[in-house]
Amino acid sequence: MHRSLLRTKLAASRTKVATKVTERATSMVPIQGDAHTCLVCKRKMRFSRNGSGEGRVCSPRCAKAWSD
Repeated sequence: MHRSLLRTKLAASRTKVATKVTERATSMVPIQGDAHTCLVCKRKMRFSRNGSGEGRVCSPRCAKAWSD
């Protein structure tokens, strides 16, 4: 098998795994309240450039409280 074909197959499998992990992670986060507020302290947050903003927390302290 040619090296470039192996690299292509490896890249495709990585993309597939990353997509599945992302789908699983987003399905586990409950959608609560407004999409642009912190889930714990309800602080208004700025819009993100790279996503819908569901399940966001504003600080590491809120992330720890939400995970507990």
